[in-house]
Amino acid sequence: MKKSIFVIIIVGIIMLGGVFANDCFILTDEENKIPIDEHIKAIVGSYETTYVKILPVEAFERALINLKSQCCKKEIRKTCSESDMQNIKDPYPESAWLFDHLIDVAMRRLDGVKELAYGLDPDPTALDRRKKITAIATNPKVTTPKDIEKLFTGYRWITGITLTMVKDKYTDINTVSLGQKYDSICELMSELYSSTVSEYVVWESFLNGCKNLVKNRVKRETWYIKILMVQKSNQLMDESTKAYTKKYFIEEKLMALWNLIAKVKDIFKTIVQQAPASKTCSK
Repeated sequence: MKKSIFVIIIVGIIMLGGVFANDCFILTDEENKIPIDEHIKAIVGSYETTYVKILPVEAFERALINLKSQCCKKEIRKTCSESDMQNIKDPYPESAWLFDHLIDVAMRRLDGVKELAYGLDPDPTALDRRKKITAIATNPKVTTPKDIEKLFTGYRWITGITLTMVKDKYTDINTVSLGQKYDSICELMSELYSSTVSEYVVWESFLNGCKNLVKNRVKRETWYIKILMVQKSNQLMDESTKAYTKKYFIEEKLMALWNLIAKVKDIFKTIVQQAPASKTCSK
């Protein structure tokens, strides 16, 4: 009996290993009769409206296309058609797990740069923040560090917001902050992933890896803001020094020198007028 149980456990582990090896199975059927793009179309067609605000339909589809690219390169290469192989777009990251591609697309949209997000529209809050950062960084006029800190503090947290509220009001800039979107993106994408790949839920290691990724991303962005504040602080000091130099050393000192020259000129003029007339040689 013990031996039978042991065999069952081993077989179960092997079967689980086969099922959980990757997510390429969602793109194919058992007999490989349905084209992969048809599978993607069906998955997108059943996309839950709950997540549309968080990850638009085209962004969700892009994650599936990236999964297809990776799967056709390695895992299901033999089942991909010639058309599938020709239309492969280099995926990022190179992963056969849909969860990785959902996080990748979602995080790229939160960067606020369309070119980095596979041409997808950035998240509105991220786009607003990115525009303001760019404007401050490229503007020759000085923005004080205090003003920069005050501006970007508003993107961090809005108190009293739960995960459910983030989900319901995700696109509302005034209700959900960018920081809260970053903080909740792993849980939200894990929900979306589990609803798409219904065979199992997200592993804890997936979530931990995602949270570390988000933590490092936010840390780098915060560091960039600090660098920007230092740069603008140096610019402010430089311009203040120049203004002081111009005002004190150039304008005031030059005016004082001009007045001194004028006084000296008046003194010499007075001396000449008061001096006795020189004797002439003819007398």
